[in-house]
Amino acid sequence: MKKHIVLFILFFICSQMSFAQEILEPLPQRQAIEVSDVKTTHIIFDEKIKYVDVGSTYFVADTIGNMLKLKHTGEEVEDPKSKQANLTVINGKGSYYSIDMGYNRNPDITTYKAVETITKIDYFAKENINKIEKEEKTAQDLQELCMLSENAPSTVKIKDNNDGLNLTLNGIYYRIQNKIVLRVEIYNTSKITLDIDQILFRSKLKNNNAAKKDYVYQERILTPVKSCGEQRNIKLGETRVLTFIFDKFTLNEDEILSLEVGEYAGGRSVNIRIPRKKLLFPEYI
Repeated sequence: MKKHIVLFILFFICSQMSFAQEILEPLPQRQAIEVSDVKTTHIIFDEKIKYVDVGSTYFVADTIGNMLKLKHTGEEVEDPKSKQANLTVINGKGSYYSIDMGYNRNPDITTYKAVETITKIDYFAKENINKIEKEEKTAQDLQELCMLSENAPSTVKIKDNNDGLNLTLNGIYYRIQNKIVLRVEIYNTSKITLDIDQILFRSKLKNNNAAKKDYVYQERILTPVKSCGEQRNIKLGETRVLTFIFDKFTLNEDEILSLEVGEYAGGRSVNIRIPRKKLLFPEYI
């Protein structure tokens, strides 16, 4: 009876060991690198680094985007335990890197380029795919909004001109995705080609309160998330239609939106003031 019990226990232990070997498959180390305490080792990845783990406190890792910096602390360098560690990295594509590290004050190589690995971590890979898909969808939506606004009927007419540089705001639109669109036309009536240097949107006070000593106002620069249309080299008789898409914004009661267009290597500039109420009641497209 005892013999049967011993055989059963041995069979059970062997089966468990066999089971453990089946569910864990060792991943080979990609490479062993040497890290110094007086030199910095860099590893450059194809994608932004998402996860880093260093197996020893004697080695220090720091990330800047898709670049990893490694260094040894220089402490207890005579102790064999301080000279060995492992490094684990996962990048934005989900590529998994397992690297052995060893201490060497003067390594021959201090810069590496990481190649994509077969082993992937699904969580990070899917996160990157979702991000790319979202960015592509946003770009498509913005491009569609450009086309819609370019062909939409005029909703407003605010002008300014200076020595042949003519600027007209003729459309203010709103999209349900919380986007405000401003459409302008630049027309050249001079014999000299217009080279547009900058187009600037900024909030300004509706009235001049600079004389009030107790009044402090900070202008805001509004940057479009997308600009549509060619902005440079407007020859005599030519018109450029430009569309600017902004994330939704509103102005204070005493503010207006200033649109300023300047010429490259020239003195011509124009400026139109867009009333707050015009921006609060755009046309839906």
